[in-house]
Amino acid sequence: MMIICFVFILGDVLFSLIFFQTKKTLFVIIAAVMSIPFAKNLIGYLMAIKYRPLTEEEHQEAEAIAAKHEMAMAYDVSVTDTEGILFYPCVAVYNNNIIALQQQGQNQKKKDSVAYLKKVQERVDSKPRVVVVDSLKEIDRELSRLNPPKDEQKREDLILAERLLELGL
Repeated sequence: MMIICFVFILGDVLFSLIFFQTKKTLFVIIAAVMSIPFAKNLIGYLMAIKYRPLTEEEHQEAEAIAAKHEMAMAYDVSVTDTEGILFYPCVAVYNNNIIALQQQGQNQKKKDSVAYLKKVQERVDSKPRVVVVDSLKEIDRELSRLNPPKDEQKREDLILAERLLELGL
């Protein structure tokens, strides 16, 4: 998307310069307006480039955990704030609980990570419990402690997962 937008902006300006020999055309205004979403996407990409997603083996392990507990996982969740960005490779939303895998090597205290994720409480009526863990085995252990959700809670968990994804890039 970002490359297509950049090519279109560049082509728009070149078209204006080649055919009209001036930058004072409507085409340049269109290119200037299109540069705003391009810049937003570029900044998001540059902020997230240092984080890595789960490996294929870890992804398969996470999918096995999700199948075991009959739920869906959210992957590559970022939470942004004026102070920075936190990245969670895998997040489970289950029975009004958010269980997030903190990326290895991320020099962020768990207390701060929990505070970032608790921002989702401002967007939903229920107050979900937030847990940050260091491994997929800990996610499985936390999920095993919880009771299976009822149908109404499953719908609320979907809403909670959507609100969680809204906190990111």
